[in-house]
Amino acid sequence: MNKVKILIIILIAVLGAYLIYNHFDKIRSKEQVIDKFASEYTLVDNDNVFEYKYIDDIIETISNGTGIVFLCTPESAWCQKYAYYLNNALKKYGVTKASYLNIKSYREINTTKYRKLVELLEDYEYKDDLNNSKIVTPDLTFVKNGKILAHDNETSLITSDNKPEEYWNQNKINDFEYKIKGFIDLMNQEPALEGDE
Repeated sequence: MNKVKILIIILIAVLGAYLIYNHFDKIRSKEQVIDKFASEYTLVDNDNVFEYKYIDDIIETISNGTGIVFLCTPESAWCQKYAYYLNNALKKYGVTKASYLNIKSYREINTTKYRKLVELLEDYEYKDDLNNSKIVTPDLTFVKNGKILAHDNETSLITSDNKPEEYWNQNKINDFEYKIKGFIDLMNQEPALEGDE
């Protein structure tokens, strides 16, 4: 009987330690999160607009919320450049935060939550030869009150030998900033739901 009690106490202690660790992990300071983004996206400085979110938060924003959602993978050179120019454009036009999710592992494992996200973005995403949708990155969505107002995955399907450094010339950068400004203006013009301030 003593062994069972000891085992139960050990299990409770391990579970308690896990819950405490998870709790503190989720409430990391904004500075640590910003530093993490800048360390993963090395072209972006610490003074950036990106906030790490869980996939549940992203699904909730796209389903019912308001915000800017950026899905990407830091291993991609295209995502690195896109994040840099997106951060610059958002800051230039007064945006202080955008939700970010590294979609790579969800996409590779094809989790239920990933499939839900694909379903929400289906009209905007790449379809393979079997007509299956897939989120390709970089992927950017502007949403207000659960309504997608704008979507961009401009460089996600470039298949030529073009490199990001070659693609992003001054004309492309100017066009991209103009497009982002249009998306922000659209969000600001879209009427709020009753009761929203």
